[in-house]
Amino acid sequence: MSNQQQSRAKRFEGRVAIVTGASADPSIGRSTAVGLGREGASVVINGRNESSLRQTEKALRDEGISVVAIVGSAEERETAQRLVAAANDEFGRLDFVVNTVGGNRFLGSPREMNKEELLGTIELNTWGAVAVIQEALSGGLSKGGAIVNISSGTVHKTTPKMIAYAAAKAALNAITKTLARDLAALGVRVNAVAPGFTQTDGTRAMWEPDDGAAAAGSLLLGRLTQADDIAHACLFFLSDEARQITGQILDVDAGNHLMGGGWTPMTDETIQGRLR
Repeated sequence: MSNQQQSRAKRFEGRVAIVTGASADPSIGRSTAVGLGREGASVVINGRNESSLRQTEKALRDEGISVVAIVGSAEERETAQRLVAAANDEFGRLDFVVNTVGGNRFLGSPREMNKEELLGTIELNTWGAVAVIQEALSGGLSKGGAIVNISSGTVHKTTPKMIAYAAAKAALNAITKTLARDLAALGVRVNAVAPGFTQTDGTRAMWEPDDGAAAAGSLLLGRLTQADDIAHACLFFLSDEARQITGQILDVDAGNHLMGGGWTPMTDETIQGRLR
């Protein structure tokens, strides 16, 4: 291993990160937590499914990663408080927050959507991130800290059945950019990564039958995006390599955003599930 490779392998030595939505396998949260841990960070991971979360916690510990798991919904203020407390109590500091929780509470025609479905989707994709960030700032996240939110390439499209999700992620983008301006005075950077269709547990029904071959064939680079691809972008934003970058939304979508309205798997009426 070269000196440069050794340096990069421990970019986060001594740093502490909170990663929400890290229980499922594969998932963006789990891949990000693993990547941080392999590069020297201690991580506080979160998920709602205790069994899956404990499995992820064990997998990280088996790799020698310092990890604490906090079960609960990221939408609940109490969960955010427990995450920040765990970072400080177990590891003595907090440097990074990665908000990966999101989803779609309405999948259908906009003509059939009700208020609760729209507002519930917006809440799911925005409030948990805001709550964790607020608690992190109160709990010691300061100069040199960095935040990454997971957005979506859906904001580039006008897919009717994804109207609530696209609106929610557009709101998250606005929150990301505004927080980047607001927190710059504190020395905290805020960016977002916007995945296209990604091979995760949440999209399994759409890629598992053919291992993503059909989806890959519809993308400009001809390869289905994996959770690790999104994690690599998150780690870049958290690293000192991105110390002059804030308020950016980075598309990681095999070039799909370059293709006008772009490809989406959500046009097929038989598809059920969430896009992430």
